[in-house]
Amino acid sequence: MTSCPECLSTPAFAPSSLWWHRDFRRYPSGQTASVAGSSITQMALPVLAVLHLDAATTRGAWLAFLEQLPPVLLALHAGALADRYSKHRQVITGDLVRAAVLVTVPVVAALGTPTLTQLVIVAVLQGAASVLRENAVFSVLLTRRPGGAA
Repeated sequence: MTSCPECLSTPAFAPSSLWWHRDFRRYPSGQTASVAGSSITQMALPVLAVLHLDAATTRGAWLAFLEQLPPVLLALHAGALADRYSKHRQVITGDLVRAAVLVTVPVVAALGTPTLTQLVIVAVLQGAASVLRENAVFSVLLTRRPGGAA
């Protein structure tokens, strides 16, 4: 098999590996950062509420529950949004919303004391942005064709 650039542009010589697709190469690094951040957040918010805000353990459990509630309530609607609007924009917007919401926790902690209400709002908004982002990611992966547009 030849390795000339002209030959790679023809369908007969197109590489079959997904590693030749730029979007596929970028996906694992973005997904790794997203999953790591979400996992840390799911653990850290209830721990922060119980240890630093002296909330009862039941309130920490409610906080963890409310963080898991948006995927249950919004999954079907997020799938419909992913079908109708730009998937890439939805992924980026979801990540930016999650980052902006999560940045409020250390900012409020530095300026004063965070409250349990603020942590509940952060948990719900972070969960909602996560479900919107994940549905768009799955839509991009399922509709992507090699050499075609999403």
